[in-house]
Amino acid sequence: MAATEVERIVVVGDEVIGNVVAAALAISLRGSGTRISLLLPDDGTPASDIQVFRGGAGEFHQVLGIDEAQLKDRTNGVFGLGTRYRGFGADERDAFVPTGSHGLTLRLVNFHHYFLKLRAEGGNDNYNAYSLPAAAAATGHFTPPAASDDPVLATAAYDLYVDRDHYARYMRKCAESLGVAVIQATVGTVEVDDDGCLDAVVFMDGNRIDGDFFVDCSTNRLLIDHLDAEQTFLDWSSSLPCDRVATVRTRGVAQPDLFAVIEANDYGWMQRWMTTDSTVISLAYCSQYADDNLAREVLAKHVNEADGSGIRVREQQAGSLARHWIRNCVAIGPAAATLDTVEVSTLHVVQSFILRLLAMLPRRKVSTMLAEEYNRVALDELTNLRDYQALRYALAGRREGIFWENLAQAKRPESLQGRIDLFREFGRFARGDHQILRQADWVSSFLNFGFWPSSYDPIADMIDEERMKTDLERFRNEVQEAAG
Repeated sequence: MAATEVERIVVVGDEVIGNVVAAALAISLRGSGTRISLLLPDDGTPASDIQVFRGGAGEFHQVLGIDEAQLKDRTNGVFGLGTRYRGFGADERDAFVPTGSHGLTLRLVNFHHYFLKLRAEGGNDNYNAYSLPAAAAATGHFTPPAASDDPVLATAAYDLYVDRDHYARYMRKCAESLGVAVIQATVGTVEVDDDGCLDAVVFMDGNRIDGDFFVDCSTNRLLIDHLDAEQTFLDWSSSLPCDRVATVRTRGVAQPDLFAVIEANDYGWMQRWMTTDSTVISLAYCSQYADDNLAREVLAKHVNEADGSGIRVREQQAGSLARHWIRNCVAIGPAAATLDTVEVSTLHVVQSFILRLLAMLPRRKVSTMLAEEYNRVALDELTNLRDYQALRYALAGRREGIFWENLAQAKRPESLQGRIDLFREFGRFARGDHQILRQADWVSSFLNFGFWPSSYDPIADMIDEERMKTDLERFRNEVQEAAG
């Protein structure tokens, strides 16, 4: 039975992630004859309360042939060009980490080394003066540039903030138009065959969905736990200690900001996103230092809501399953791992892993080698994302508040500490394979948080200095012109 061809795929997940996974599979497998079913559990499990998603959606939609302009219009979307951090430093200085990259490459040496050279010689430019997204965010206006060889336009990248419910409906229509059967039902049990593979999902009313391959996107691991209930969960709460999130949606504003704002407070941090019709504010906190009632009070006061009735609270535990693909089931999204929503959202991670699954989609019900490779890459990428989010805490100079006092004493993951040490000493960053984040993301985070290395690439000393200064000045001026 383990050699069965994959002809029926069953996806189990919430309104957003389940629809996204089913639509992506349907688009990629169009014309193959593969039948795809999407089960939306009607079992009282709350859907994700993150009302706005952010993070690198452009590539995902492009690969699937989705008209992003139409998508943006139908989901009240707003372009996102970075994140402004407030209160993370020991001083009052904000840190703005833009999307995209900075500057231009000269002699195959990354731009930041030339910037560091100029700074070492007394230069006082802002690193973000060489970023088109940072300049555009300041103007409040942005249109994605067409493909171009222009080095200024090449620095442009953007996120897309969309309304959760509108996005779910859009992707569901996309999935259904391609023949996905959508079922809402209460799950009763899961059947496992003699080979230890999932065979069917049985509903409380006795009906069932049979499948050859399953994707578990549920918030409570409705499928994957039946294949290995004892499998290892890697707890990352020491690196990402916020285990509760309170969220509220408020009215939109006439001119939404083209960036997210994350502001530190005594209990954790507060994040704000905007779409064209609403503003979403989330308070991430550690239950060791604040209970849910206090969190509601803090958030209600922040948004001037009298009783806090519109505030939703959910639990989260940062960490990942050791294995995401077991036999004929792959866990994606909340069934596989949980991270903070700092810079990288749940949807961003989900989209990346869907693309990876599509690149490894098996022909047979059980493909051990594919599963092992997927698991290796998945864990590597998630560990990288964990470190990237934990970097915010590592670079924060704030000590005010019990949350930050205790965080300063916490031990960092060795992988993160190694990256910090390498950048501190040499201004270098070693990026691994198969990762969502680019080297530019890490470098921008280091420098915009004021983390300056001791040295730079010596090849930067080999280029004519006057020419370098002229090229960089011209680039900086062209950035401002393009943003305007």
